[in-house]
Amino acid sequence: MRPLSRSSARVSTVIAVLLVLVLVSAGCTSPQPGALLNQNTTGDLHAYFLDVGQGDSSVILFRDKVILIDAGETDRGDTVVSDLKKLGVTKIDLLVATHPHSDHIGGMQKVLVAFPVGKVLDTGMPSTSSLYEHFLETVDEKNIPYIVAESGQNIDIDPALGILVLSPPKERIGDDINTNSIVLRISYGTMNLLYAGDATAAAEEVMTKTGYPLDARVLKVGHHGSSGSSSAAFLARVNPDVAVISLGKDNDYAHPHTATLERLATVGSKVFRTDRDGTVRVVSDGSTFSVTTEKGDSGFWNAAVYATTPSPKVTVTNSGTAIPLPAITLNATGLVPDLSNISLTNVTIPVTLPPVQIGNASSIVISATQFNAPGDDRENLNGEWVRITNRGSGSVLIAGWTLSDKTGSHPYTFPAVVLIPSTSVTVFTGSGTMNDTALYMGQSTPVWGNSGDVAILRDGTGKIIDEEGEDIPA
Repeated sequence: MRPLSRSSARVSTVIAVLLVLVLVSAGCTSPQPGALLNQNTTGDLHAYFLDVGQGDSSVILFRDKVILIDAGETDRGDTVVSDLKKLGVTKIDLLVATHPHSDHIGGMQKVLVAFPVGKVLDTGMPSTSSLYEHFLETVDEKNIPYIVAESGQNIDIDPALGILVLSPPKERIGDDINTNSIVLRISYGTMNLLYAGDATAAAEEVMTKTGYPLDARVLKVGHHGSSGSSSAAFLARVNPDVAVISLGKDNDYAHPHTATLERLATVGSKVFRTDRDGTVRVVSDGSTFSVTTEKGDSGFWNAAVYATTPSPKVTVTNSGTAIPLPAITLNATGLVPDLSNISLTNVTIPVTLPPVQIGNASSIVISATQFNAPGDDRENLNGEWVRITNRGSGSVLIAGWTLSDKTGSHPYTFPAVVLIPSTSVTVFTGSGTMNDTALYMGQSTPVWGNSGDVAILRDGTGKIIDEEGEDIPA
């Protein structure tokens, strides 16, 4: 799915729609999203994947807020503390222990001694590890607010920064500690980073069925590149531009495994490795981002070895050549008003997308629904959702299409969205930030009936494309 603009009323939307039409009429071919550039993106988000050997430790600096995810092995605690101080860190707003294995929490004691911590996010998984018990004791002694992670939680440290817990679910996935690692999706503007901890393919399968957005520009690869993580289905959903693997040189586990590297190559991700590249830094302004690396203790950051432009992401081959989408032609005459005699300063212009048919609508289906949200529907509006999927071989523009329940009282009109083959978009009842896999109806009350309802998808002319749910005539 490619959300290209909202069908709202501002001139910026008109321009965005024009860009959609240009892309569509040109066959939707876009340049490769990243390239080797000699410039750095500037911005408020700085994410560091620290070189801590065969372990994990990641730092996110956002304005005056600091997040630390894991702290490496016990013998790397001093390294983590030193790196944080070099970055100017004086306190940690959110400390995340993805799971109680020593290569992730070994350095936590040094961190807890060196910095005040605002709150701790932990799996709460039972463990007999004395290291983990000591960690919990220290958190308790310091009276640090302690949160047990559960999928669907939003952790608030700054209103402009989204922190969504994707895993583990409330009902844990068996008793395997790796499988129940904390997985976080951190969002700023249209920039998303996904931190997979040591989550296994079993956890990835559960995440893909939740309806929560998984797409991310940058992926911290699960379990140090083990073949038991980063499944093909999960990577297809995340579809990262960049993948970062945290691991030690010549480690005893033969990480990263060849199968994982091959799957990352299949989705077109550029791979960075801490064993080879040292500490990896991602900087983003909420739209574009660049990646730089630092090897050794010199404090020198290489000129950007990877940077993005604001163009939409497309799938790339191993060689980096863009794969064009199927060509779709459209006569744009009369689609938008004439802007030649209008000042673009603080002007509002109504825009109506006409009921044009672009692509084969018969390939678009309602592939899944959840009418009854977990818990109180009024407190969990985004627990109601309907998923739309393109099962055909061609791209389809669904701008101006509508989704409604059987009463038709709360229709949702789709913005300028192109569904490419084998992709889905989930429409949630509540509010949120539109991205590659999620749209939001913006309702303040539940829409779908818990005891039975029908989701009806119509094209711009009002023709029913698909319907799903109870009460559908046989």
